[in-house]
Amino acid sequence: MFTTAVDPEVMKGVLSEDFPTDKLSQPKYKMIVEQNVFIEMRDGVMVACDIYRPDSDEKFPALYATTAYQKAIQHLPCVPTFHMVETNKIDWFVERGYAYVVQDMRGTGESEGDFTFFSETEQLDFYDCIEWIAGQMWCTGKVGMIGESLLSWAQWLAAQHQPPHLCTIIPFDGGADIYRDVAYHGGIMSIGFPSVWYNWEIRAHYHQGYGTVKGKHHNSKADQCKFDFAWECVNRPTFDEFWKIRRADFKKINVPVFSIGEWHKCGLHLRGNLRGYEELETPKKLLVCQGEVDGDEMAVFNSPEMRLLMLRWYDHWLKGNDTGMMEEPAVCLYVRGKDEFRFEDDWPLSRTKYVNYYLSGSKSGAVDSLNDGMLLPEPQGEGPESVSYTYPQQNWTNFGGPGTAISIHGQLYPYKEILTFTTDPFEKETEICGNIVLTLFASSEIQFPDYKETKFLCRLWDQFPDEAQDMDYPLKGALLTQGRLKSCYAFDKDDGLTKPYRPYYTHENPREIEDGKIYKYEIEILGTCNYFKKGHRLRLEVANYDSNALDHGGHYYGLSVGEDTIYFDGEHRSFLTLPISYIEE
Repeated sequence: MFTTAVDPEVMKGVLSEDFPTDKLSQPKYKMIVEQNVFIEMRDGVMVACDIYRPDSDEKFPALYATTAYQKAIQHLPCVPTFHMVETNKIDWFVERGYAYVVQDMRGTGESEGDFTFFSETEQLDFYDCIEWIAGQMWCTGKVGMIGESLLSWAQWLAAQHQPPHLCTIIPFDGGADIYRDVAYHGGIMSIGFPSVWYNWEIRAHYHQGYGTVKGKHHNSKADQCKFDFAWECVNRPTFDEFWKIRRADFKKINVPVFSIGEWHKCGLHLRGNLRGYEELETPKKLLVCQGEVDGDEMAVFNSPEMRLLMLRWYDHWLKGNDTGMMEEPAVCLYVRGKDEFRFEDDWPLSRTKYVNYYLSGSKSGAVDSLNDGMLLPEPQGEGPESVSYTYPQQNWTNFGGPGTAISIHGQLYPYKEILTFTTDPFEKETEICGNIVLTLFASSEIQFPDYKETKFLCRLWDQFPDEAQDMDYPLKGALLTQGRLKSCYAFDKDDGLTKPYRPYYTHENPREIEDGKIYKYEIEILGTCNYFKKGHRLRLEVANYDSNALDHGGHYYGLSVGEDTIYFDGEHRSFLTLPISYIEE
C-alpha cells in the first residue's frame, strides 16, 4: 500500500498460528447494489443508505456502517488524502456472504434532518437502522457494525443503546469520549483537530468538494452541516451534558467487542480502544497495531490480514462458525522496538511491575534542552531540589508554526526549549507495556491572565543509542506516547473510574491555583508497548505547550505568561510510574 506499516512479514503476526483461512466464509457470490434506500426514523426523518448484498435468494447477516463523510464517495481511492473512506472493501465481504449497508447520518449526504455530531437523536438513528436492517427479507436478523475512526465512534455509541439485533462490533481505531479523546485532552482545548477536521473532512467536501461554483453540490443543500463543532468546543470547556451524551458507557454494551487500536493514535482514538477493552463486561478481544504517522492506521485497516481477522470474528458471531477464536489469547499487541506482534492473555498484563523513575536535577549529558535532567530508578541523593522554566519561551510559535519545536536550518528540534528528563542508557534489554502515570510536584507563578492555572503536556521517547546520534542533527528516536493535564481540573477525580494506572478526572469543577503553592499533579500518559534495547534511553519531555508537528492537531496555548517549578526532593519527589513487563536476566 502506501506505508511500510503493512509489511506482510509484520502483518502476518496478527494472525494466530495455523490461522483457519480455509474454514472461513469463501468468495462465492456476486454483488447487487440498491442506492438511496430511505429508512424512516422514529421522529419521521428519512435517512439514506446504500445496500450491497449477495445476488442470491438466501438470507445473510448484515454489516452496518454509518458515516457523515457521504456514502456516495466511499469509492474514492483508499489513500490517506481521502481518509474519509473508512468502510473497508465492501465487495470483499459481500462476496463472502454478508450484506453491507452504508448509511448517511442524518443531515449528511442524501439524508434528511440536521447533523449534530453524535447527539442522542443520531445515536437512536443507529438503533433504528440496525432494527430496520434486521427485519429485511434478505437478512438473517443478525447485524454487526464495521468501520474505522469516525465509523468506530458510532459503533461504541450505538452499542450502548442495546439494539436487540446488534450482535457484535469491531471499533477499529475508535475513541469513545469526544471530550477527553478529541476536544479537551486533560482539560486542555485541542482545537486544532476539531476545527480543521470538521471544516475540511465534513463541511468543505459538501460545499466545495464537487466544485466551487454555486449549485455544483450534487444535492444542493446549502445549509448542510451548519452545526458548528468548533464553536461548541470553544464554548464548552467543562464536561457538561453536551459532552456526557457523546461519551460511550462501556458498562451498557452487551454484545461481543473486538477492540482494535493503534499505538500512534494517542492524540485521538487509542484511549477509547484501551479503556473500552478494560471496562467491557462482554466477550471481548483487544488488538493494538503498529503505526508512526497519520494514514498508517488506514493501511492496516485495509490490509488483507486485517480483513481475514475481522472475517473470522464476524463469522463467529454472525454465522455461528466457531473456528476456536475465543479459545485463543484475548490480547495481541504490537511490540515496538522488536517490530513484531505478540499474543497475551490480558491487558494490562498481569506480570507487569509498576516501577517509579524519579525526576532529577542531575544532568544526563544526552539532551540539549533547557535543563537536561535525568530519570533515575532511585530518588536523587545530592543535586538541585527543583527546576524552573518560564513560558512562553523566546522561540515558541503559535498554530502557524511548530509550537515548542525549534526549527534550525530546516530541522525540527522538539526538545531544545522545554524540560527533559532522560534515563541512563539501559544496560539490560527492558520492555515497558501498559498505562503510565506521571506524578509531578509543581508550583507556578502566573503573571497573566488573572485566573491562575497552568498546563502540563508530556511526551515519552525511545531515544536511540548515543553512538547513533549526529550532533549536527536532532536526536534520533521514536515518539512513544503522550499525556496532558490542565491544573484547574487536577483536584476532582472520578473515584469509580480512576485506576492505579490511570487517574480519571471529572472535568466538571475547575479550581484556580495559588501562586507559589506546591501541588501534586497526577497525569495520565496513554498506554504503550516498547522494547528498549541495550544502549537506548527513555526520555520524558514536559512543557506548558506542545508542537503541532508532534501532537495530533495541536492544543490551544492561550495567553499564558508565567513560570513553573518542578520539585525533586524531600516530600515532593516527582516521579514517572512505568509498567515494566520484561527485564533481561
